[in-house]
Amino acid sequence: MRRGLGAADGWERLWRRRLLAWEEESVRECYVLLHNIVLQENVEDTWRWLLDPIHGYSVRGAYCFLTTSSELVDRSQVVNIWHKHIPSKVSLFVWRLLRNRLPTKDNLVRLSVLSREDAVCVSGCGSQETTTHLFLGCDVFGSL
Repeated sequence: MRRGLGAADGWERLWRRRLLAWEEESVRECYVLLHNIVLQENVEDTWRWLLDPIHGYSVRGAYCFLTTSSELVDRSQVVNIWHKHIPSKVSLFVWRLLRNRLPTKDNLVRLSVLSREDAVCVSGCGSQETTTHLFLGCDVFGSL
């Protein structure tokens, strides 16, 4: 991923393949978060869970964070999505659906993967392809 250029020059990032637009954005966000970090040899490096810095990470804490995220979702909708009898891939799909994190064309436009003119519903109805449209409003796919 990186190669040293010498003590004065720093590091150069190298990738095995050309990054997609959303990956480049993620790299920029990561760089912004980490560019002021200085590691010191005599200081212990530890992980800290910001949601609970006293007790640290727990599955329960992560679950509570994921199911009570800042986005407004009716609590009654998410109570049973992580039930033990529901396959995890189904739970993950429903969780992503409720938080509008599915790769619909409007989300791909937002991430600069597609251009605006490519955001039309694949069914040919002429509407913009959003999660709400695909699952509720589209005459073709809404009935599925």
